[in-house]
Amino acid sequence: MKTLAALAILVMTAAPAQAQTSLTGKWDGTMTRTAPDGRTQSIDFMFDVTQKGKVLTGTVGPNAERQWPIEKGVVNGTKVTFQVQQPEGPLRTFTLTLVDGRLKGTMLAEMNGQSFEATVDAGRRK
Repeated sequence: MKTLAALAILVMTAAPAQAQTSLTGKWDGTMTRTAPDGRTQSIDFMFDVTQKGKVLTGTVGPNAERQWPIEKGVVNGTKVTFQVQQPEGPLRTFTLTLVDGRLKGTMLAEMNGQSFEATVDAGRRK
């Protein structure tokens, strides 16, 4: 019976610890797009984000001088989704997962009926 109680306490305390991982901070990463002919193109970018509960705000861009605001940012456990609308540019929808301390997933860019997808891999700035 003591073992069952100890296991229940362990499970109840372990789950909140994982959920408390905050994404707040600066992240550096790469978006990699594969063209239909198989060629790849990688673009460096950075996130500067603030997480308050399930809400994610901040900016995304190629460098500190060129940043665009995050819209509709949601954190649900280890899943992260948000959009970025560049002026005169595509709507970018990010669908990421926190894996081993890194944000990994995809970015879908859509504009004028055309779209492309890129893989995303970002880590906290040190």
